[in-house]
Amino acid sequence: MKRILLILVMLFASVVAMPAQRLHRLPLQKRKIELKSPITWKKNFIKVDPKTQKEIYHDPKPRLEVANAKAGKYYMKWIGRDGKEKTTIYQRPDCVDVIVVASANKSKSGDYEYQYTIQNLETSGDYLNGFAVQNYSTDISPTNRPAFVNNVLIGTMLRGSGTGGLSDGNWIRFAPVPPHPKVMPGQSLTVKIGSSTPPRLVECRVNGGDFVMKGVEEELPPELEALILNHEAWPRGYTIGPIDNLKKMPRQERISYLLKILPQCKQQGWIAAKTLTEYEQLLKQGNLQGIIKRIANDLKTQLINSEIFSIIQAMEGI
Repeated sequence: MKRILLILVMLFASVVAMPAQRLHRLPLQKRKIELKSPITWKKNFIKVDPKTQKEIYHDPKPRLEVANAKAGKYYMKWIGRDGKEKTTIYQRPDCVDVIVVASANKSKSGDYEYQYTIQNLETSGDYLNGFAVQNYSTDISPTNRPAFVNNVLIGTMLRGSGTGGLSDGNWIRFAPVPPHPKVMPGQSLTVKIGSSTPPRLVECRVNGGDFVMKGVEEELPPELEALILNHEAWPRGYTIGPIDNLKKMPRQERISYLLKILPQCKQQGWIAAKTLTEYEQLLKQGNLQGIIKRIANDLKTQLINSEIFSIIQAMEGI
């Protein structure tokens, strides 16, 4: 009996001694897109042979070969109109593994400074080319875009059906340009925007490597051009950004909004499971203030991250 009690005490002690749950941010997610050589392709009419009266066609024989799998680089090869083999190097935009850390701090003037740190992980295949973040605000600074800040180009991205899913809201993109050094694997880039609008959950995307294809001597065969990936292939995830309609959101709508997004935040590794349950219980009781009172300590003890802290803290002042 004493031995059983001793075992129970040891088990209880081991449970008590277990470290608190730590947050583990997930990197931005990638779609599984496999690129292969074309199976069929179009032969181009050149002329009619004056002697045989037969039609002569140019056969480009397009194909794709892997040049560097980790860096997402391919050789695109085809037979040119001059009968010689042509080669260009193509790099897919999802060659980077990235984590985005964001915060929104309210100044004395009432405006918010949004800061994004884009970490290009050591597992990446190449350098970080750019970072794009969504917003639903008419008040974003810098207002005159494109703009250069600390050798980072800040511009507004086009949206629409042909942009690979960038159809909702507004999108701002940050791209380091020379003399800014390339953000290589294991390095990070920090950028900022300003707004009078409080933060909410939005999407973000990144791309890596070279935009420009190298070694092009003539136009690609359409079958190879069709393999070039658009924004739909950019690694994507969630962060925070300005949303105009939060300014006038009633208290009950704020509670409903948090109940909706917090499970999404849990999937991203932004909030501990037990903390999520406690927040949901308080929200269902209509006790938003109960959460606001504890978020500073929850952030300090790594039960929530800076994004959740920023969203909830901003609701106190709305």
